[in-house]
Amino acid sequence: MKETAMKNFYIPAPVLFALDRLHAAGYHAYVVGGCVRDFLMGRVPGDYDVTTSAKPEQTLAVFADCRVVETGLQHGTVTLVRGGMNIEITTYRVDGVYLDGRHPENVTFTDDLAEDLCRRDFTVNAMAYSPDSGVIDYHEGLRDMENRVISCVGSAEKRFSEDGLRILRALRFSAVLDFTPDGECAAGVRKLAPLLDKISRERIYVELTKLLGGPAAPRILRGYPDIIARILPGLSEISAEKTAERIERLRTFVKAHGIALPKKDADALHYALLFADTDAKLCRRLMQSLKPSREELNAAETVQKFGNSPDAFTEEPFVYAVKLLMKAGGDDFPKKTALYRYALGTLAEETALAAIGTADDLASRGVCVRLAQMNIGGSDLMPMGFAGPKIGAALNTLLDRVLREELENDREVLLCAAKDLAER
Repeated sequence: MKETAMKNFYIPAPVLFALDRLHAAGYHAYVVGGCVRDFLMGRVPGDYDVTTSAKPEQTLAVFADCRVVETGLQHGTVTLVRGGMNIEITTYRVDGVYLDGRHPENVTFTDDLAEDLCRRDFTVNAMAYSPDSGVIDYHEGLRDMENRVISCVGSAEKRFSEDGLRILRALRFSAVLDFTPDGECAAGVRKLAPLLDKISRERIYVELTKLLGGPAAPRILRGYPDIIARILPGLSEISAEKTAERIERLRTFVKAHGIALPKKDADALHYALLFADTDAKLCRRLMQSLKPSREELNAAETVQKFGNSPDAFTEEPFVYAVKLLMKAGGDDFPKKTALYRYALGTLAEETALAAIGTADDLASRGVCVRLAQMNIGGSDLMPMGFAGPKIGAALNTLLDRVLREELENDREVLLCAAKDLAER
């Protein structure tokens, strides 16, 4: 075991409160896993998990005056809600047999931190820390962080056989941390890949989304196209390899031009690029199979649909083409479509930049590009004799003329144009 003192390890006040309470009650307690790894790497931890020698009922007694949710007592986990944080506190445990390839049939609580850390997936996730003890590292996690490798705790085959999702997690951590699976881990990934067939699609989606967003995603896609094709039946290994080049091209362009790309937009682009070589039907089937939210599905599907259309950015005048895309998918949609096409190599850099700049300018000026922005509505057309579907058709005709700048988005101008339509 290695113990490394670290006085400047930042622990948020609610987490420190949990550790201090448990220590004061006579129990051992540490922050553990990803938060330790992230802090040591200079990353901001997304959450903090606590492991303790206190049994679940003892933990509940320690925090009897606090808000605690019994999130998984059978596995030793309770969640302390404090200071706007949800802090999972789990008893040291040894996992039983994994019969379903995902979860242990039972767990046995233990008083030994070393036994608890033995059950964890990767060495970089198997470190613990407390202010009194510093970093506790039984499995050379610090060494593997220094060497930038993903290595399993113990046997890779055993770890992956217990939980098939760990196969994809190994690649996800490699992509996100810019690490490389070591030889045994890489061999286990490929040998036990069929276990991924048993994993829920929702869990696959979470891990794949993080993988595609990782800094080293292109390298992992090139190195493991067979795994990507395995979890997306119908997608070829060649498509996975091509996606690596596309993501690199996208990121180079975004960085070079200082383009802001929110995570949700980046995720939509990654999936659109991954499915770029499929037809619309297969794209929808593959995306739906991952069980994303409706918003996430629509975002990726719409980018691919309009990005693959030969009409995108070819309508004349150019500003009108940009407005049509804004109408179809929102103010940022021309940017996503331009980035998608540029990443595919089907749109010149200057055209992509022009589209993004034009859309930003139109949005900043509040230019009308959608029916909801028009200064006229269906209720204004009904007294003129419009009814049913003819109302929508008339409004869309008027909107198109506004987009083409043939009409101003002025109420009186639009009412006059509507009267002309009614009289035809």
